[in-house]
Amino acid sequence: MRMKYTLIGMGLITSAILVGCGSSSSSGDIEEEFVDATTVSSDDQVHLLKPQGGVESYLFYGEVDPQALGGLTNVSVIDNLEPNTALIHNGDTTDVSYPVSSTSMDYNVSDQHYSNLQVRYLSYVSGGKAYVVEMAKDATTSPTPRQNSSASMLSDADYEEVNYLGVKNYLVAHDDEQNTTVLITPEMGAEDAPLIMGDRDFLSVTYPSFGAPIDGYLVYNNATGMVERCDLMMQGCVALMEAGSRDFEGDVAGSVYSAFMVDDQLYRLNKNDGTHEVVDMGGKTILDAYGTTDFQGNSFYFISDDYYLYRVNMLDKRLTQITHEADDRVERIRSYLHDWVIFGSDTLLLAAKKDGSSTTPTVLVENTQTQGYKYVKSYAMRDQFLFVPYRISEDGITSYRACIFDGSSPQCREDSFWAGATAAKEGTLDLESTYAYTPYAYVRVDNTDSFGGGDLKAIDPAFPLEDGLNMGHVATYNFQTFLTNSRYIDQTIDSEGGVVFFAKNDTNFHVDAFYMNLLKADSVVQLTNTDPVGISSGNDHCHGRHCMICHAFGGGKIYEDKNGTVAAYGYRVRLDFEDGDSVLADVAKGAGENFSVPLDQLTKTFKALVLDANGTVVNDSGDYNHYGVEYSNCNLCHARYGNTRYDAPSAITTTP
Repeated sequence: MRMKYTLIGMGLITSAILVGCGSSSSSGDIEEEFVDATTVSSDDQVHLLKPQGGVESYLFYGEVDPQALGGLTNVSVIDNLEPNTALIHNGDTTDVSYPVSSTSMDYNVSDQHYSNLQVRYLSYVSGGKAYVVEMAKDATTSPTPRQNSSASMLSDADYEEVNYLGVKNYLVAHDDEQNTTVLITPEMGAEDAPLIMGDRDFLSVTYPSFGAPIDGYLVYNNATGMVERCDLMMQGCVALMEAGSRDFEGDVAGSVYSAFMVDDQLYRLNKNDGTHEVVDMGGKTILDAYGTTDFQGNSFYFISDDYYLYRVNMLDKRLTQITHEADDRVERIRSYLHDWVIFGSDTLLLAAKKDGSSTTPTVLVENTQTQGYKYVKSYAMRDQFLFVPYRISEDGITSYRACIFDGSSPQCREDSFWAGATAAKEGTLDLESTYAYTPYAYVRVDNTDSFGGGDLKAIDPAFPLEDGLNMGHVATYNFQTFLTNSRYIDQTIDSEGGVVFFAKNDTNFHVDAFYMNLLKADSVVQLTNTDPVGISSGNDHCHGRHCMICHAFGGGKIYEDKNGTVAAYGYRVRLDFEDGDSVLADVAKGAGENFSVPLDQLTKTFKALVLDANGTVVNDSGDYNHYGVEYSNCNLCHARYGNTRYDAPSAITTTP
């Protein structure tokens, strides 16, 4: 099953690619042609950002735990006016992976206009105690950590984020002293007792109508298997409906409803009166794979097992078929504009109208052996979707394009890379797009090296492909990689122009924090300088995906089975080149089943061999030679779940 698409790709390319992933004797060639997106060349015009009004906040950063990308092992608070001086430093926040920030804003429910968006609290756990720092600037005080509740023996702590008139983080933790789960709100003081939850999971907050004050909590009772509505003191809970612990999909934006998927049925729950009802999914069954369902705004999206994409509006309960031709390459829902949904797979990026009016989806990028796209998730504003295609040259050099899709043909800037976005302090929320806030600034990297490092530019979103204000040069660090795997991107708000971004150095796999002032040239300051630790690991690593989605490397993944469903551990891959050279690929990503090789080492013909822990060859590519960077994307051909390409026999396995 294959759709017919409008192709928007990486430049006008007509290339003969050898069929068979590394086959020197395969018959037949394949031609791939891509219609060029519009490339915008800079005329050196720069629209400088205007300073924002409203309450200013302090900024925070920390050193990143290399074993869990995004987790901070310590936390520091700084003033934008003196970014090199830490006002607060706590060297031990290892009890919880993510110190978090809560925001507040003034919000008009009727027109979704917000103002005075600010970082209100910084929260973290240290030494078994919860702490909170009030981050809004005040002329008479400086930020001071205060104990956040009287709890003093917390473990298994995790912050749960609720987006309700701002972003608020609630701490759910086990109180070892009382041997029970407790709930802590950021407003609690050192004398306030935490709320006793018992054997319950926190889901969300409740209110009588959207915009009204919070009057309770939506929780899941593990003992009874029921979703409950509890009062603000967690002293009175009422059972609402039966569900599983992972069935909560999210809140229906701008309403009193929440969504649940229970035994393949979609439910709409009224958190105020407890009523719930099944919402018709048209008799469709959801494709059983990661990322095939998503919840955004007031709609539930899903890919059916017959490879169509659907939308269910949770307010009017209307089902819309978004795609009209089946395509078995469609695996995941990626991101949202106000009117468009971005979807596809690890190797295919598509856009279609949410109302189903697209005659055929638009292909933004389709991976080949030498080109594709970097991770995309958070950079979808109301009417601008930012994405980064890449291309690998024959000598292993990677080039990037910073592209924008706004519903028409994408426009791109050569040798550029999107690094992030910051929120305007006053604007209109768009709950139907991935990035809900009105963007204040884009940060783009120009004159990029192979890793996505280069000149950091502050960009006016109204002129996204202009030259921008150069804030400084940071080589080899990849900003987008880390931000899309962290919790810091959506609520990035400047303070007198200052922001903190995190980025990963792809040459030695460690993450550092960088300060920059969006209003000042040459303002970049590297705040941390963590030690290289070898290849990082952790649940946030991109298992099974092509390394170039994140890094300037070739690589793949080793499996025990030819279908690519059971990861193999303790094995390595060696590349033997025709001239007698060889390279042993790095391993240890994830649990050790992934491997990678710098692209500039893949400029010759090679065979691939799988080695066990003793260095014994247990499998090899036989007579099938691979040539150069065209064969750097091992997972493109030797794909998971039997989805091989170019005549590759199977996934890379430990047995012939």
